Amino acid sequence: MTGFAYDNNPIPDATLLFDLPDSDAMLYSVGARYRVNAQMEIGAGYLYDYKKSRSVANGVLDGTFTDASAHLLTVGFSYTF
Repeated sequence: MTGFAYDNNPIPDATLLFDLPDSDAMLYSVGARYRVNAQMEIGAGYLYDYKKSRSVANGVLDGTFTDASAHLLTVGFSYTF
């Protein structure tokens, strides 16, 4: 499995604060599942969330957010009775 998403941030510069310093992002993901037998299946997935740089000067906040990203890894196991 693979995936891609573009997350267009809805927060306008006028209301952006340090409590949620968000920006537009590109998300890439990959994953796989393997059926061990008729009852068991295992899987793993990885997601990389890359945040674009964003500069803001709104009277409360004056600066640039750079180099933001996140790595997420998940592992799953399912068993059918």
